[in-house]
Amino acid sequence: LELTKKDFQLSSGGTDNHLLLIDLANKEVNGALAAYALECANIIINKNGVPNDPMPPFYPSGIRLGTPAITTRGVKEADMKKIADWIDRVVTVCKGYELPAIKEERGPFLKEFKKKISKNPEVIKVSREVKVFTSKLSLP
Repeated sequence: LELTKKDFQLSSGGTDNHLLLIDLANKEVNGALAAYALECANIIINKNGVPNDPMPPFYPSGIRLGTPAITTRGVKEADMKKIADWIDRVVTVCKGYELPAIKEERGPFLKEFKKKISKNPEVIKVSREVKVFTSKLSLP
């Protein structure tokens, strides 16, 4: 699996049911932040808790993505290398942003994070690459 080659920790070990649950703890990235950054890059996933997650449900340690959304549009196994690369690039951009431990500081932090991440050159570049790629895919 391309994501495991990039050191992503899959909670289930694979895609047994066409869903991937990815624990981002080893990447030192919060799942909620990664989910927002990926959305800015036109990659839609969900923030998601992982087994024994030390983080609260609103700010979980993981993300979840489903493969049916892309396979119904004609994405092939070979394309997953490109998608894994995009995910890795965007998650890497999120490294260094740490969710404040004090609840009252999280709102202002998230507002600033969203402003910065949406203007990040790498996120914008990935977004453009995703748009070019998806423009060639069929609609279900």
